[in-house]
Amino acid sequence: RVRNLCILAHVDHGKTTLSDHLIGSNGLIHPRMQGELRYLDSREDEQARGITMKASAISLLYLSSGYLINLIDSPGHVDFCSEVSTAARLSDGALVVVDAVEGVCIQTHAVLRQAYEEKVKPVLVINKLDRLILELRLTPEEAYGRLRSIVTHANMILSAFASERYLREADAVLAEEEEEEEEGDAFDPVAGSVAFGSAADGWAFRLDQFAEMYAEKLGCKTEALVRGLWGDWAFSPKDKRVVRTSRKGGGAGGGKLKPMFVQFALEPIWKAYSVCDPGEDVGGVLGAIVRSRGLGGLVPTKALEHPDPRQALRSVLRAWLPLSEAVLGMAAAQLPSPAAAAPVRAPRLLGGPPGSPPPPGLPLHAAQELARLEACVARSDASASAPLVVYVSKMVAVPRGLLPRAPGEGAAGALTHGSHSQDPQEEVFLGFGRVFSGTARPGQRVHVLNGAYNPAAPTCQRQTAVLGAVYMMMGRALERVQQVPAGNVLAMAGLDTAVLKSATLSSTPACRPLASLMFQAAAIVMVAVEPAHPSDLPALLRGLQLLNRADPFVEISVLDSGEHVLGAAGEVHLGTCLKDLRERFAKVDLRVSPPLVAFRESVFCPSELPEGAPLGGLVGGLRAPRVVEATTPNGVCVVRVRAAALPGGVAGALDGRPELLRRVLVDGEGWQADASSSCSSSAPSASATLVSELEALRGELRAAAKAAGPQHEARILQMLERAWLLGPKRIGPNLLLVPSRRANGEDGHLYDSVDGAAGPVAGEATTSCRANGGECGVSEPLGHVVASVESGVVAGFQIATSSGPLCEEPLWGVAFELEVRLQQPQQAGGSQADVYGPFSGQVMTAVALACRTAVLEADARLVEAQYLCQLTASAEALSGMYAVLGRRRARILREEMREGSDTFLVSCYLPAEASFGLADEMRRRSSGAASASLLLSHWERLQVDPFFAPTTEEEREEHGEDASGLTNLARRLIDAVRRRKGLPVEEKVVARATKQRTLKRNV
Repeated sequence: RVRNLCILAHVDHGKTTLSDHLIGSNGLIHPRMQGELRYLDSREDEQARGITMKASAISLLYLSSGYLINLIDSPGHVDFCSEVSTAARLSDGALVVVDAVEGVCIQTHAVLRQAYEEKVKPVLVINKLDRLILELRLTPEEAYGRLRSIVTHANMILSAFASERYLREADAVLAEEEEEEEEGDAFDPVAGSVAFGSAADGWAFRLDQFAEMYAEKLGCKTEALVRGLWGDWAFSPKDKRVVRTSRKGGGAGGGKLKPMFVQFALEPIWKAYSVCDPGEDVGGVLGAIVRSRGLGGLVPTKALEHPDPRQALRSVLRAWLPLSEAVLGMAAAQLPSPAAAAPVRAPRLLGGPPGSPPPPGLPLHAAQELARLEACVARSDASASAPLVVYVSKMVAVPRGLLPRAPGEGAAGALTHGSHSQDPQEEVFLGFGRVFSGTARPGQRVHVLNGAYNPAAPTCQRQTAVLGAVYMMMGRALERVQQVPAGNVLAMAGLDTAVLKSATLSSTPACRPLASLMFQAAAIVMVAVEPAHPSDLPALLRGLQLLNRADPFVEISVLDSGEHVLGAAGEVHLGTCLKDLRERFAKVDLRVSPPLVAFRESVFCPSELPEGAPLGGLVGGLRAPRVVEATTPNGVCVVRVRAAALPGGVAGALDGRPELLRRVLVDGEGWQADASSSCSSSAPSASATLVSELEALRGELRAAAKAAGPQHEARILQMLERAWLLGPKRIGPNLLLVPSRRANGEDGHLYDSVDGAAGPVAGEATTSCRANGGECGVSEPLGHVVASVESGVVAGFQIATSSGPLCEEPLWGVAFELEVRLQQPQQAGGSQADVYGPFSGQVMTAVALACRTAVLEADARLVEAQYLCQLTASAEALSGMYAVLGRRRARILREEMREGSDTFLVSCYLPAEASFGLADEMRRRSSGAASASLLLSHWERLQVDPFFAPTTEEEREEHGEDASGLTNLARRLIDAVRRRKGLPVEEKVVARATKQRTLKRNV
């Protein structure tokens, strides 16, 4: 009788207020403080901003049924999407909260996808119905239409996710079976998976509650009444039966009758809220409700006489329709238990269904142990004999003085092994996770498995640790327990040196690591930090290490210049990280640079220009890509490279699946799927999940090639078939291609050994040479030379794609066609190697230089990150909002008016470089009537030639004599990045010789 659930919603839709009422049902919050205290927002900045920033958990009892509810509150702001990922991973169900006025918003869509990908069953809570009554002044009939549209919209989103998955499903039979299991709407008020209410006023209801109220009075069965309370059904008082209504006014006797939901559910609530209108008899209206509903023992007379009608109303509604009863009852009845959810979630967590073939090379006894462990995970086995499997989703920093002590333990007892500090303010890291199998106890020795761990190689990517104290999380407090069985969430000490951000814990090394978390965004906003006093540098370095461990999404890096760069998801997330760094982890004053926006570099792509757009001028694109040739210093190897553009859709598909590409191209899992058919019939096949994901990627690549146009499709598909490497880091959105025509002679052996190396991505089977480890019958001396060339080409390509020629940013969407010729291969290993260095190093330098030059010869372009921006504004604020968007280079996608209100919803693409300060400026220009939410959407080439120089009179009149800085946006952005990185910038020391003047200070 356990339910693990998280609360997911768009920002300001009422998650934390809702959780306050659920917590109050256990007596932890005084009734007057429910909705005001924000119990799970334990940080000062959370209370100050009024938004949740960190996911926090609490265990509650559903008193009427005896269920244990492990509740996890998650942020709604897109900057804290990593916290949503950690909450969804630990849950089996989700309360999706939607504002009745704003409806399904951009982050609602994102959290629904997160729940779908994690196989978490959602239920819907439509919140803030009081706003429909008091703000929008809707009638019950109008409100009913709005509520139906919200439920329909949410169901359409989940249906779209399911359709997308079925279209890419490799196994049609499996798809049909899953489709049968998921028939029907996910959110169905009749089934009890939708609740309506107002967390601010503390009430909520489901259809079955009203059905039970009216069943005896109307002489109907409760089940029949529930079905009639939603949809086009009305109750005919003449016939004493439920009849169908018609929206056009006709129907079987129900044309003039109101829908039952309006008549029996909404109108009584609207009547109760009428006490908020001036001149209403508060005592008379509310007293009648108390008497008719039998609430005399729950609502004291003093509450009805409260001078504030809203407070009196809340007392009545909370007694009549308590929010906690409706929501917790829905969670207990509709959401699965850990044992029921385990078979559904196990394929996602394990990377395939239980019983999949073990990794190659795994001994028989370890394979048997692995199969037993996965079977235990698939049924959430909590028995004493079950192996322990725990997933740690994040590390939580807690001051040592707040940790509860065991009996007989000192005030500053060491709760983590090897730590003997006596400072109660020192941060202690606890692992926040969930037990998926077995039982966690203090003192257990566990294996800490990183995401790249392979049970066939148990000595790599694995550490051992001993669990310290085990806690049950109670919001701001921790309760020490002796054991936590499978199906529950917990916090664990003793992992502060073994787990960086997330990991899998197991009692046996024969365990696959559970799937990594899926994040909705990327670290786009970066700043360089340094201590105000150089002597504080060691404290800053230690603080950065602690921050990196405490935040699952933050990225810490060191530039070549020695700067320490902190990367965050957005401005709000960045501010939180800097506050934690100053006040908790480093505890020193900091100097913070202006935001450093991430860019990418690419080449001109003609298929991305609008149809009919002219070439030349500031757009460029008139030059054809040239072949660049480079020779190694010893003259043995000649490298010829030509760069071409990959369309944004192809680059985005490759860039959007880094984990899949890492598994296929770095870890080699994809070879099991493709090589088994052509090389080794005994090779184990890849998991069904991996095959399905690969097929989905191939489908995206083919669709992106088709979208580029018929004149480009064949060329792009041919590029994908000739792919050898991806970069940077072997998984990026750039391709290294083998030539379409191989040269005859000895230099062809290189292509024989590498052709099809990216076969699993392109959809081609590998050649026998690659499957056999690259043995192609080459003589030993020449084979050594070919191996040196191959390693040099690989290293050079990765170097070139990691930093482009414009401003040392990574390349994006570039395909390099490579041709290598060996002039005198027998000299490659001779005495000249002592003069010029190792031969592979010479090849690496030549390839890197040739690739960088080829980018410049193919019309280099800057690539910007684009946010999908959703703005909400009143009609009066539209002009100011559009003025702000125009200055920030926004591209409007659509504008629509919300039904039943004067509020407009505007969607646009906004460059990340222009997004800083958007929310503040928008509020200032609209007097607070406009708000914005940002979500990272995609990368997009900036169609401006950074090297454009005016040549005609018209161009000089439009852009000036040199077109640098003022009118050339790409050049201005590139120069700003180069200055920040300390790279040379082409600018004149003396801009106008005739306009010089001597700057003199008169004393």
